[in-house]
Amino acid sequence: MKITKSGVENHDVWKPNAYVVRYMITNNGDGPADYFAQFEFLDKYGDVLGSTGVTADKLGPGKSRTADTAPVKEEIENGTMTDIKNVRVTEVDRTPN
Repeated sequence: MKITKSGVENHDVWKPNAYVVRYMITNNGDGPADYFAQFEFLDKYGDVLGSTGVTADKLGPGKSRTADTAPVKEEIENGTMTDIKNVRVTEVDRTPN
């Protein structure tokens, strides 16, 4: 799991001034797997504002999936969307299938 880019941008799905996280999940295992990853959104002090999760299903060995996501208002519990200044990966689960 790798965050390739993050920050405020105008996005077709997430709308104007969304905090968008672009990411890549790579299956380095020997067989196909499902992935779940969690992001935490941070304010300028590094305090957690909220979190969101993403999935990649049936990702083949050696394959990568790139996508983007953004938090929705309900996921930001300890501030506002405009307070988001950074993001980090806090969990990655791999389930072979």
